[in-house]
Amino acid sequence: MEYSIRLAEKKDIRVLLDIRNNKDLFTTYLNQQEKKEVYLLVAELDRSTILGFGLLKLNSNLSSKLSDLYVNENYRGNGIGSSLIRHREKLARKLGYSEIFVSVDPIGNPKMIKLITKLGYKRITEPYSRTALFHNEDGTTYEKTYTRVDLKRSLN
Repeated sequence: MEYSIRLAEKKDIRVLLDIRNNKDLFTTYLNQQEKKEVYLLVAELDRSTILGFGLLKLNSNLSSKLSDLYVNENYRGNGIGSSLIRHREKLARKLGYSEIFVSVDPIGNPKMIKLITKLGYKRITEPYSRTALFHNEDGTTYEKTYTRVDLKRSLN
């Protein structure tokens, strides 16, 4: 399957909403991207078909973090998730970061643990609980406690 990965643009919101119906979230990400606090990457077949997206967060303490990886269910298993991870790693390296972190729910998302471990990420914490705000498909939010484990990979 031929697809490309690029930085998201404001005009992508309409298509991104087909993947996750949360305009406020994508608007926030794109505003943060203008300030170079985050980078929102999209995988696309063409301008009207976004297959997935992933966020690279940059913190003031000079660390980079993978966040919000999502691939449309119809296109999973084609290497798109791995490509979105690798592109974000490459961008972090280009921006001067020497390592990259990711926080994953090992209970709710064992496939992600398997994927990032295969890509060279090593666990740096034991599982821990966290409470955060989640977004429903209809754009509403709710608070939920979940389990996390942190992993990192050297970019050298």
